[in-house]
Amino acid sequence: MAKQKYEHLIKSLSIGRLDKAKKKTGKRKVFVNIPEYDEQTVALGGKDLEGMDLSFMWRFKTKLGDWHAGRDPHVHAYPEIQFYVGLDTANVNYLGAEIETCLGKEQETYTFAEPTVVVIPPGVPHGPTTTKRIYSPKGYAFYMAALSGASKIEWMNNSKPRPSKGKYAKLVKPLKNGILIERGKFNESRFTPAQTAKRTEAAKNSSFKLGPGNADHLAWFYGKDLEGLKVNMDYGFFSKPGLWHRGVGAHTHAVDEVLVFAGTDPADINYLGAEIEIDMGKEHERHIIDKPSVVIVPAGTPHCPIITRWADKPFAFFSINLAEESVSTYID
Repeated sequence: MAKQKYEHLIKSLSIGRLDKAKKKTGKRKVFVNIPEYDEQTVALGGKDLEGMDLSFMWRFKTKLGDWHAGRDPHVHAYPEIQFYVGLDTANVNYLGAEIETCLGKEQETYTFAEPTVVVIPPGVPHGPTTTKRIYSPKGYAFYMAALSGASKIEWMNNSKPRPSKGKYAKLVKPLKNGILIERGKFNESRFTPAQTAKRTEAAKNSSFKLGPGNADHLAWFYGKDLEGLKVNMDYGFFSKPGLWHRGVGAHTHAVDEVLVFAGTDPADINYLGAEIEIDMGKEHERHIIDKPSVVIVPAGTPHCPIITRWADKPFAFFSINLAEESVSTYID
């Protein structure tokens, strides 16, 4: 079969699988008994993402304890956004766990038991993070984006906490504040003025609306929600077959973007449970996704429509777009 023009932009998440067995023989042998490395995890960086200035992680969390076994806090020179999300595909507002995380040199402690987004500005120490309790039999999931193509962490395990209270509270945000779609119902108020203008323009020339395959539940956080960072991110669950958007075909963005299709089975991070079709390029080159995958969309690359062909189980979807808001230019 001839190689397709855009196939290098669609990659299995398995290329970023962190394998505990490899840790035993690698430089991180000291970590082998840490709960973090018993979890199923994938992590992809800029070299995996066609040179994008971006890294991301997807992890299932099913064990209690300190994520880094006492090595925290740590710091890095780039911003990081952390999503602590549930795996109950009928309720995007259910986490099923209690998490404790510390922020700043002060190590202010924040505890939450609902899906939560934590923003880490560059240079802000953070950690330790501890899973205190797990209520859901499925555990929960962790999705993280770092605005850097390469990870470089400075551990600060000799740091002494400084007394303070509430200084970093604005960095901890309930996922429910960003709900765009819940039980299939659309929350128009979450759109920015620029997005509303684009949607209105598209609607004039088409019958643009959500398709039958769109999200059951979806939360979306823009730069204005993420302390002014040049990124917007979403997270949601999809379970229905059909076209995601009706009345429009392909669109482009002026910035880089990744689209991530992930399963929700904590026993098998390589299982998607669905088949999805996506068009790439102005040629509408068609690609089929039937395993957890990332679609890399360099700035200006036409993409869509997306169709869920079938879904045996609900799946998770998240996207990371490197602008303060996601503005699409529809080309057909």
